[in-house]
Amino acid sequence: MKILFTGDVNFRLFENFTKETSEDILSDILPYFNNSDFRIVNLECPLADIKKHKPIQKAGPNLICSPENIVFLNTANIDAVTLANNHIGDFGENAVKDTLDLLDENNILHSGAGKNIEYAYEPLRIEKDGISVSVISVCENEFGIAGEAEYGSAGYNPRFLLNRIRKEKAFGHKVVVVFHGGNEHNPLPSPDTVDRYRFICDMGADALIATHTHCPQGYEIYNGKPIVYSMGNFIFQSDIKRKSRDSWFYGYISILNITDKVSLEIIPYKFNTEKTKITVFDGDDKIKMMSYIDELSKIIQNQKELELYFSGWSWLHQWYPRIGGGFGDYNLVSCEAHNSQLKSIAKIYAYEKTDDIEYWSKKIKELQNMPV
Repeated sequence: MKILFTGDVNFRLFENFTKETSEDILSDILPYFNNSDFRIVNLECPLADIKKHKPIQKAGPNLICSPENIVFLNTANIDAVTLANNHIGDFGENAVKDTLDLLDENNILHSGAGKNIEYAYEPLRIEKDGISVSVISVCENEFGIAGEAEYGSAGYNPRFLLNRIRKEKAFGHKVVVVFHGGNEHNPLPSPDTVDRYRFICDMGADALIATHTHCPQGYEIYNGKPIVYSMGNFIFQSDIKRKSRDSWFYGYISILNITDKVSLEIIPYKFNTEKTKITVFDGDDKIKMMSYIDELSKIIQNQKELELYFSGWSWLHQWYPRIGGGFGDYNLVSCEAHNSQLKSIAKIYAYEKTDDIEYWSKKIKELQNMPV
């Protein structure tokens, strides 16, 4: 069984989205979709009528996209979406419900959001040639998290996740966890993120695929289990003017080949600043991109070096999480990625470890430069 995963999909600022527009965007990468048995994307926005819903109070932007954008998912032959992310709940419970209803109407499976936390943790189950796979979607604890009686996303809870993995494994299923988390625009995961994702594999997950950072990160095979730390954006509009080599426009799809074991294939691509074309790298450009991803992956294996890189990144962006007054402060302590960053900054000040911080800040900035 071949399952294809993509990073974040958001239709913000797109106008007049049509089947023809979708075909143009996807034409170069669509053969990889067609050669896979199942196709799963992270849908990072409610698809609902903005006139009917109001934004929730939160730190960061509130995103919502027109239901008409479902045409993109249909054109790509998407079988399922993961919904556990920090934007699916941006316009409240009813917008989440409208999104779930729209997906059901279009026969698109989903995991990671629901009418309460129990439903949000329900996996999507797929089967082919006698192999059954359960895909569980969870996210860091920002805003829009489901409650005991509230629509929302599946906020990461180790006990909930462990129980769900055990249940699916008892059915004889392979388990893939899709995790939406990490520090945005950081080309490397934090040491806490690495520990968390490996722990989820220790829980019993057969693979972990991560999204959210808006830039590609590395991957590893941990005790025979693939961990993708972030695939980057798949197609995502931005209201910030960015240079064409900004990592925002780069990513890779992950293809899991699942038999008795699970193997990983990655396909790097770039989408243009106009967001009208996703282009798969080939030739020398593909070699350079794969070498870049391999370099990131190598650093993940050296815990000390990874800690130093993360200190440098945290120092550069130490005020970035404080973006919403009281809500920003709440996000610092509730969101796992922001909390890791806060601890890193506090440690630098507490132990006065500022001598080498400029060096590691420079090193992490160098890694943010895309190779092609």
